[in-house]
Amino acid sequence: MNLQTIKNLGIKLTKHKIVILQLFDSYRHLDANQIHALLIGQGTNISLATIYRVLSNFEAKNIIIRHSFKEDQSTYELVRPNEHHDHLICIKCNLVIEFFDSKIEQLQEQIATKNKFKIVNHHLNLFGICEKCFSTDYISDVNVI
Repeated sequence: MNLQTIKNLGIKLTKHKIVILQLFDSYRHLDANQIHALLIGQGTNISLATIYRVLSNFEAKNIIIRHSFKEDQSTYELVRPNEHHDHLICIKCNLVIEFFDSKIEQLQEQIATKNKFKIVNHHLNLFGICEKCFSTDYISDVNVI
């Protein structure tokens, strides 16, 4: 999302808001702690409280979307109005894989139509274990469908 679009939403662009937005150009999914670590690593002095305020402001203005990929931590990504995707999330390493499948989208529409329901938005998150983390030792500790 470009800076002029954000200004048009009535958001005053501060240095901190700009550097947080720039991170989302390089990283699709970030939580507040990751943002904090990346910015501190770049030499930007910013508090976690400021990051949470900026993220809350961006979420309220529909610039970012908040996901609950992990139980205790929200993950954020930029809203991209013309780009829909769903997620595969590894429950061991927290890897997030974006995907789009037209058959899944068609099936959702068929189910909605059958139930006389109009979908206005949806998020599909599938939780499992990525190829890298997959091992029989780990699987024995998890209920696999």
